[in-house]
Formats: sequence, structure tokens, C-alpha cells
Amino acid sequence: MIDNTIICHSFPAWDTPYVKSTIELMTRLTKEHRVIFVDYHYTLKDLFTNKYAPKKRLLGLKSRWRNIKTDTGLIEVYTAPPVLPTNWINNQVLLNLVTHVNRFILKGAVKSVMRNVGHTEATMINAFNPAFGLLTKKYWKVKQSLYYCYDEISGTSWAGKYGPTYETQYAKEVDGIICTSSHLKQQKAKLNPNCHLVPNGVNLDIFQAQAPNKNTNQAIGYVGAIDNRIDFELIQALAKDMDNYDFHFYGPVKTTLPSMPANVHFHGAIPQEHLPLKVNKLDACLIPFVKNELTAAIYPLKINEYLALGKPVISTDFADLSDFTKLISVGKDSAAFIDQIKKELLYNNRLKAQKRIKFAKGNSWDHRAAEFNLLIRQTNLAYS
Repeated sequence: MIDNTIICHSFPAWDTPYVKSTIELMTRLTKEHRVIFVDYHYTLKDLFTNKYAPKKRLLGLKSRWRNIKTDTGLIEVYTAPPVLPTNWINNQVLLNLVTHVNRFILKGAVKSVMRNVGHTEATMINAFNPAFGLLTKKYWKVKQSLYYCYDEISGTSWAGKYGPTYETQYAKEVDGIICTSSHLKQQKAKLNPNCHLVPNGVNLDIFQAQAPNKNTNQAIGYVGAIDNRIDFELIQALAKDMDNYDFHFYGPVKTTLPSMPANVHFHGAIPQEHLPLKVNKLDACLIPFVKNELTAAIYPLKINEYLALGKPVISTDFADLSDFTKLISVGKDSAAFIDQIKKELLYNNRLKAQKRIKFAKGNSWDHRAAEFNLLIRQTNLAYS
């Protein structure tokens, strides 16, 4: 039964092969809602440099609308015309001019979506896209608007320059905020008191543990973006200390990689459905993040994926990980991190693996979508 129309104004792109919490949630919300996914606003630069950009749709050579069947329901994906890039601009006058052009482009896109929606009252969910949220806010004819915040925007390469200013203003204008970590909730509640927490989850249909091997594979790994969050000095020290192990990193490389020992391997991004095959071959999984104000806001999406596969997890103390007490090991410095890995490898067993899997099942994306849906309903009731 279709209960409501949701318009998701998304920053994450539909076509990139990475795990994205926005898409995981929106596809599951199709069980009870009509969901229109307004795709990432690609720029003119993306037409030439982004291999995942749906170029024919961006240019209007193919329909901007796609009806995509998922395991839970139908989701309607809309691709807007390309906009002008702004993050390179340092001159305020030029920024204002380019922003004005983008507003004109986006106004037409919003009108196309609203014509498709019709007169039905809708809920707007802006997924970490405050700049375009501000530009288009007055054009969306919706009953309520929510901001979905899953990262610290000041630390992003694409929005670090202007993003915090846009977010501060936009967060005050929406009806509510949903965050993925307790740290983010604490910070964003200062901007809007109607602030809630829905942590990241795991796709249990894909991340299923295999029977553990009796013999070690001499392999340890990490899944996720390779960027400035990674403590590369820690990885170097780890690889040298445990030179009898290979260290595998699966995820898009978004920074210049320092020189690494020969037993460290960066494989690049791979589709989500291929990850379990890779991770199931690992003896332990890592979250080797640096500790700073930016990483403190992270609820690592990968942690539930690791646990769902029954793997030992070792993390730095970059954020509040109290939800995972007794399930993972935390090292507060390089020596402690390496020591925790060795202990997890030594004392891992089938019972521990089963406890990890059981815990992860309670953090499925289905559960997270239900929590998200409840917040949508609560806000709806407040405005009915």
C-alpha cells in the first residue's frame, strides 16, 4: 500500500557502484511509499571526466526518467540537466553569478519532478545536499522537508569550501534532521532541535558469512573509500610488523597514496555484490581511521558488513564506538592497534563469529528503514 510520496534530493549518485546509505534506505522505503529519487546533480565537467555519469540522460538524448525495479519495490530515478561546477571558485561575485545560473537550471528540473508528482502532498528528503537544497527550497511544493546528514561536510573535498555555510543555513530551514552518528546528532541539534539518529546498516541479502576456514589465509583487509581518513602511517607500521600477512584495501582511491610495503594491495572500487567474496577470505577486518574532529562524526558503514560476515574487527579510537562494545577491538595507538589484531587472530573462534553475525542482523537496512519511516510519520503528524 502506497502511503505517501517521498522525493529524495540526493547527493549520492544512483549509478556509482559504491554502497550508499541513501540508496539502501530509499529502495526499502518503496514498500510503503512512492519514492522519486532526484539523482546527483552532475556538472558539465562530469560529462568529460566521470565514467559513471549517465551522459545521454544528462544531455536529454535519453529519457531523464527511469523506473527501476528493486527487491522491495519500484523507485523512480530522475536525472537533471548538468549544472556548472562551483567548488573551484574563489571570487564571491563569480560564485554568485554561477549560482544564479545553476538556480535557473535546477528550477526547471524541480518543475519537471513536481509535474510528475501532481497534487499529492510529498515529503522532501535532502540527502546531504544542502547547497542545492537552499537553491531549490522555494520551488519544491512539499508538506515537509527533512535533511539526511551522514558525514561532516567541512571535511569533504567537494563541499569543504562552501558546504558548512550552506548546511548551517539549510539545517535551520528544514522541519527536521536525521543523522547517522551520535556525534553528528549532537552537532546538528545546535542548528535544529528536531534532530534524530538513524545509524548505518547492512544489506543482509548480500553480506552473508561463509563457513570459516580452519586454516588462516594470511590476509587482513579494509573496505571503503581510500582518502584522508586513512591513517597511512599506521598501515605502514602494521604491514612491516606483520610482514607474513597481506593487506587488501577495496574501495575507490581518492587521495595520493604514499609508498607502501609490498604486502599492501589497493584494488580499487568493486561492486557491492562482489565484496562478501573478498571479505570472506580475510582473517580480520580493519577500520584504520585517523582521529580528528572530522572522523569523530563517522558511523562506519563497513562495521556492520564486517560483523555480518562474522569477521574480527579492529579499529582505531576515532569515534564513539560504544555500540560495538565486546564485539570489536579498539587500539588507541599504533602499538595497541597491532597488538589487538594479533589477539583477535589468536583467539578468534566460531562462537565469537556467531555473536558478531547475530548482532549485525539487528542492524539490517530493513530495520534502519523502519526507523527512518517512523521519523517521517512523526514529522507528518506534527504538520497534519
